[in-house]
Amino acid sequence: MAIPTWLSDSEAFGSRSLSAAEVDDVSETLDVLASPPRLEILAVLHRRSDPIRYADLRAELSIDDKGRLNYHLRQLDGIVARDEGRYALTGRGEELVEAVAAADVWRSR
Repeated sequence: MAIPTWLSDSEAFGSRSLSAAEVDDVSETLDVLASPPRLEILAVLHRRSDPIRYADLRAELSIDDKGRLNYHLRQLDGIVARDEGRYALTGRGEELVEAVAAADVWRSR
């Protein structure tokens, strides 16, 4: 994969440019986050201070189909952790949600 020139632009990123591997990682993360159902899952988990049971998570989401919810949870591997049937954000998940919120991407311009 060719690195777009803007990703190696020192004016955009200071003295450090992104490597091909970093570009791939960012691209993969953005692909995962580009899904409204996944963002909804992340928002619900971010509001919780404790891990949430599957049934409770499902009740808080607009995703009615279990198969669809399970698919999206699998896509969030590494961002959402499952332990003893309960779901929570990983450290990386917390960082991503906070970065998205800080980017102010959902405020109307």
